[in-house]
Amino acid sequence: MLLSGLLSTPAWADPVLPDWTAATFGPGSDVSENRYYPLQPGTLSIYEGMVDGTLERIETFVTFQTIDILGVRSRVIRDRTYEDGLLVEVARDWYAEDNDGNVWYFGEFVINYNYDDDGNLIGTNNHGSWVADGITNLPGIIMPADPQVGDSYYQEFAPDVALDFAVVNSLDAIVNIDFGNFTDVLHTSEGNLFDGPEIVEHKLYALDIGLVLIQELDDAGEVAFEIPLIDRYMVPGPGSASVIASLAMLGSRRRIRR
Repeated sequence: MLLSGLLSTPAWADPVLPDWTAATFGPGSDVSENRYYPLQPGTLSIYEGMVDGTLERIETFVTFQTIDILGVRSRVIRDRTYEDGLLVEVARDWYAEDNDGNVWYFGEFVINYNYDDDGNLIGTNNHGSWVADGITNLPGIIMPADPQVGDSYYQEFAPDVALDFAVVNSLDAIVNIDFGNFTDVLHTSEGNLFDGPEIVEHKLYALDIGLVLIQELDDAGEVAFEIPLIDRYMVPGPGSASVIASLAMLGSRRRIRR
């Protein structure tokens, strides 16, 4: 699916921990206009692909909810991950854009769902959850305002949970997927130093769309599986005319059934 724009992955330096205290966040920090990472409330993006014989589906929804963390108004992003139709994870991520256009990651609340071999739910846990406290757990940058080839930065900095980092490989990749054809695509590599220094996946971002392709790597660093964007649309907000009309129709149907 990735056609060109990346001949080799450049050597990367140790990730930089951005100084969130030097950033300025305005009243609109919860709505990102970063062209590689737009966060417009109501946007639902769906990704789907086969991973090691399992159909993986990820639904990313930019909710209409916000949360204040360290005095910064952040947007709540809900990710739902399914494997062969079973819900395995729900994460609520917290992002905010500073006045320069950098999108910061202030943490996440995760619910992991565990099943037995017959697909019966046997328990949940919150592994992977963290929140920026400004002391130990610090905000990272999920997307720079002006990414440059060779940039290496922390996305998550929670030493007891996650030390996710990203490296910018290319700004001119070309991606052809069923959803569309994209040029000038940002190509990044990502890993988690909590687990080791290895790059575990590539992510590709199209201008004004955001993430369009995830590539999971094998132990040799080669692309093993791809999870492309398959659909993207807007969901009406609470109180919108379409929602009110739908609720009214539902109510009338219920009255008829009585």
